[in-house]
Parts: sequence; C-alpha cells; structure tokens
Amino acid sequence: MNDKLDNITRRDFLINSMTVGATALAGTALPRSVTWAATAPAPETVDVTPALIEAARKEGSLMVRYSSPIDEMAVMAQAFQKKFGITVQTDRKVGVLGTQLFATEERAGRHVMDVNYCADPAGLRALAEEGLYLRYTLKDLSSKLDPGTYLDGLGYCPKWTEIVLSYDPAQIPHAVAKEQFKTWNGLLDPKLKGKIGINEPAGGGVPFSFFLMLYRHPQYGKEFVQKLAAQNPRLYPGSAPGREDLAAGAIAVFIPDWESITMLNFLKGSKTAWTYPDICPAFANTYLAISAKAPHPHAARLFCAWLFTPEGAAAMNLAQARPTLKNLPDERTAVAELKKTDWWTPYPDKVRWVPDMNDWETNYAKLMPEMRRILGYNR
Repeated sequence: MNDKLDNITRRDFLINSMTVGATALAGTALPRSVTWAATAPAPETVDVTPALIEAARKEGSLMVRYSSPIDEMAVMAQAFQKKFGITVQTDRKVGVLGTQLFATEERAGRHVMDVNYCADPAGLRALAEEGLYLRYTLKDLSSKLDPGTYLDGLGYCPKWTEIVLSYDPAQIPHAVAKEQFKTWNGLLDPKLKGKIGINEPAGGGVPFSFFLMLYRHPQYGKEFVQKLAAQNPRLYPGSAPGREDLAAGAIAVFIPDWESITMLNFLKGSKTAWTYPDICPAFANTYLAISAKAPHPHAARLFCAWLFTPEGAAAMNLAQARPTLKNLPDERTAVAELKKTDWWTPYPDKVRWVPDMNDWETNYAKLMPEMRRILGYNR
C-alpha cells in the first residue's frame, strides 16, 4: 500500500472525502493498530424481551438503510411488521453510499437512520470510531453465530452470501455450462468474447470478494484478470443491470452473482441458471448496525435482535438467503422447486472460500483500483 494511505486512518479518509464521491470512501483501511473495541465501553446486550417489544411498539416505526437486494429487504421488513405491528421504512444505499450518507447526516446533527444493513464493514468500523454507532451484542452470541459472521460489538450478519456463476442456457446449454465452468478458466473460451458481464470490483462486497479470490489463488492471480479483460467483458457498476442483460440475452454469462438473488429470480420465472466453479467465495457480507442516536432506539434494537431468532431466520429463508443462525435446516422455498429441474445442484461445500477480512480491509485501497484498471473500468 502506498505511504500516503498508510499514514492516515480510514476515519480521516471518510471525513476528508465527502466531496469526492462515494467510491473514494472505500479507499483506505483502518490500520490494524487501531481497535475500536479496545477503547470503547462494554457493549449493550440486546435481546427480544416483553419490555423491549412494548417500548418499540410505542415508537411505532423505524428506518432501515440497506445494501441488500430490494426483494430481500422487503421480505425482512414485511415479516417484522407482521410480527410486531411496527412500520419499517426503508432507504436503499449500497455499500459505501450508505456510509457516506449516514456520516453526512450525523455530522450535520440530522438523526434519520435507525439501522444500517450495511455491506461496508470497514466503513462501519471507521464511523464507530467516531461514536456514530451503538456498541451492542446479542444475548447468547456464541450459541447463535459462528466467528466470522459478525463485527464484535458493532454489526451482525443474518445471512450467508455464496458466490455463483450465472449463465443463459439459451446460449450455453446446461450440460455444456456444467462441464465448461468446472473452473473459472471456462470464461476464457474465445466464443465468450464480448458476451461476459462483470460487476466491477468496487460495485460492493460481492465483486470485490470475487476478484480477491482470484488474486489469492495462484492458479488464477492477476494474470487471469488480465486474460479476462482481453475477453472484452461488459462492466457494470452494480449487479442488477448485469442480471437484466443476462435475462435479455445481451450477454451469455454474468459474474459474480450470488445464490440467494438467483433463487429469488428463479421463483419469479427467470430462465437464467447458475453453477459453482472450483473456488467460490462464501462469507458474511451485510451487517446490522444500530445508530448511536437512532430516533427509534427500541424498535432498532428489536429489529436487529429478532432477526437472530428462529422466527427471524425464517424471514431470511423466505428471502432465499441461508441464515447464519446456527443449527437450522435449509428451508428456502426455492430449493424444493430447484430439485425438480435437471440442472441444479446444492452449493457444494468443497468450493467454499471464506475471505480473510483483515486481508480485505488492509489491501482494498491498493487492489481495487488496480483491478478496475486491468479490466478497463474508468468511471
């Protein structure tokens, strides 16, 4: 990493970058010598209790800012509202955009957001240093979640994100895709030149995890990304337009996609399909954090705590996301329908690769611009 970035904290970078655009917000990592947990007071334990439910109902509503797909948040919000009669207002700001907006609001004394369902873990830590997030934990945390699915004292992830390769079976038959994409090298087929869609590396945690996986495995590495760039892929600033082009037949392959959103689209009638090459990132990607000055503090606490109960995890299943809550069967409705097809197989554990979040945060500022440059993404 260059010396200039090494000598400033991510918090400083956030403060100084409000005017230069959201992408810059992910530009430097919190140094490993700085630990918010070491200097902050003990976290508040949050749990679903009759007293908390009563207080939350008196508040009547909360506002959740989120990075996840719209359908996923809709299911979560509807399930919570149905259970408790508390209205959930939502505002979608993906990744660092949510970090930027929250920082701007709070520094202006405008307390708008209650909960951030955020895919920018480094941004969460940086603003937590500033005291903008509640320091909290879940009751019986170790029995509920595995390490790696939460940012201790700050944010807790209710779902697994599992990366897949999506393809159009009208252009690549299922049997061909299954064989060709046993590894990611299948993307280098000359027949796919100009037909690959890619969510660019700064488009969120999903694309960066994918390119980090390539960088960290010697059978791929930077050279593979260079070869992928030579395929003249279409680059997208987010995943939704890439999936739309795939469904329309404008591209033959879209990467990186993730399983829960492909399942949701499958249930809606999408004919696109997906497969699992030899190494696929699988990780906790989107964390529930509570504003330290939430306008609806009890409803915010209830929302976050409830999603880590079996009933709350069932809402994640309805969103076709695999819950992180321990010891639950996979009850996603898409699974039963997918078993009726002749192409689908369950996510194979042997391909699972969990990113090292220290590696992620330490090297993001250096690697993300390099990845973009190799691919030719200049926006």
